[in-house]
Amino acid sequence: MLRELEVAPIKPSSRKRYLASIDRCAAIVAEGLASEELGFIAACELSEAFLSHPNESQRVKPVTAANYIEGLLALGTYGGAEKDSLIAMRVILDDLRDQAALSEKNKQERLSSLMERGGFGHVADRIRTLRERAHDLPAHSAARRRCMQQAVVCAVILNKPTRKGDLVTWCIGNQIVRDVDGTWRATWEQEKTGGKTETGVIWPEVCDILDEWILDGRPDRLVHLRYQDLVGCNWLTLSEKQAYRNLPTELTKAAIGVPSHDLRTFAADYMRRHDPARAADIIATHLGHGTKTAGQAYRADCTGAAAQGIWQDARNQIAARSGLPTRDHG
Repeated sequence: MLRELEVAPIKPSSRKRYLASIDRCAAIVAEGLASEELGFIAACELSEAFLSHPNESQRVKPVTAANYIEGLLALGTYGGAEKDSLIAMRVILDDLRDQAALSEKNKQERLSSLMERGGFGHVADRIRTLRERAHDLPAHSAARRRCMQQAVVCAVILNKPTRKGDLVTWCIGNQIVRDVDGTWRATWEQEKTGGKTETGVIWPEVCDILDEWILDGRPDRLVHLRYQDLVGCNWLTLSEKQAYRNLPTELTKAAIGVPSHDLRTFAADYMRRHDPARAADIIATHLGHGTKTAGQAYRADCTGAAAQGIWQDARNQIAARSGLPTRDHG
């Protein structure tokens, strides 16, 4: 069927996306977790494997699983698969889309609640509270470390909203580095896109928190020696053991009530409100999107906000010429 898909009258970008999705489905079949025959059973097994893979790092969200199965449907459609089999597979696809829509609704409710509490200002307040609480706890205690772990993860994500799968892999002296003047910076290859991205120079306030985190109750004068001792260690465990994938989400939920990934959407919303005309490309760079398709929803929001601003300006000009009062709706 692949040959038919390769010559099908579809956009090259869509074909590339379908092929990547088919590869992901084929990998699941190769593991013995799904049938190789297109149809309802295969779609059910693929859905289950994508959402609840035995290897937690291989699990994906319903929207991603839906995209993978959509690629398989394209293969069957252009490859001449039985119509009934494709209709049955689409039932599973629609169910995954419904799950994704519900998840998106829940996320928007969480973000609205966070905005009501003060947005990123609230996040900064929580970081301060966690640091103060850590200072009141015994040095080297587990409770102190947990408070500082929550504070440092929230602070780093506040500086640049990084995907949790990337965040847990950083090693001190490799992906995240401290210069002799106390400046921290991070550069890494993104798991999802394969492209490189970086924080640039991390904000001074966040650098201070990173220093506190690695010192773990030790005197400030030992920070250089402590950093050298930790080179090659995971930055979240401060040991050779890598942090488990869901740790950033657990830490941010405990600290501010939302999973770490929500802060990516929140950052995009801040940038859209600040400069909607230019925000789409800035958001794509800041969040590390590999393609324009990946940030399509953000781009649509930015375009809509920019259009509203342009129309409001035009409306005010018309009102000024006609002598009617103008209103600024923000």
